[in-house]
Amino acid sequence: MTYLRTQDEPSTTTLVRHCIQGDMDAWSRLVERYARLVHAIPVRHGLTPHEVDDVGQEVFLALAQNLHEIEDPERLPGWLATTARRVTWCVIQRRRQEESLDSEGGIGGESDEAGRHTVLLVATTPTPDDLLLTWSRQEALAQGMERLQSRCRQLLLLLFLDHTEPSYEEISEQLGLPKGSIGPTRNRCLQQLRTILEGIGVTTVS
Repeated sequence: MTYLRTQDEPSTTTLVRHCIQGDMDAWSRLVERYARLVHAIPVRHGLTPHEVDDVGQEVFLALAQNLHEIEDPERLPGWLATTARRVTWCVIQRRRQEESLDSEGGIGGESDEAGRHTVLLVATTPTPDDLLLTWSRQEALAQGMERLQSRCRQLLLLLFLDHTEPSYEEISEQLGLPKGSIGPTRNRCLQQLRTILEGIGVTTVS
């Protein structure tokens, strides 16, 4: 796995420090080190190669934006995994909305047979416009989550944004919810979040 380093490689802390100073070689090495970790998450959720690449680029754009705010760079894998899960979830929701629109309009889509077997590991250097777009998406989702009822917010965080990926049994125990009610409750909470996001002008999440 590329996010594991050998003894003679620079630490993540060193790479992050150099990235903040504008060292593009350090940035390339940082992306290379954690690319497989980031891409493994959307692959596990069944995204296509194109979607996997989109997730990777958005995650590393977010990283570029937030590098100077990372207090402990050695915990970066957890931050990346959580961010990748959040972006993957957004991609899945956008896909569902597009599929719904296609179904209503009778527009067929093309499928990629090679689909889930190829992972692109190159993330582009973010432009200021890219960073602003990524920030706006994350900010909107964060605002929506904050406006959810506490129980819904806790459930969605555990289901989609917790990098430890707790099982339904663990979620049931932690939230005091019957295991069989987690799915229906999740759907209701997602609908609430969708309504909140639409209320603040976000129409890309379904």
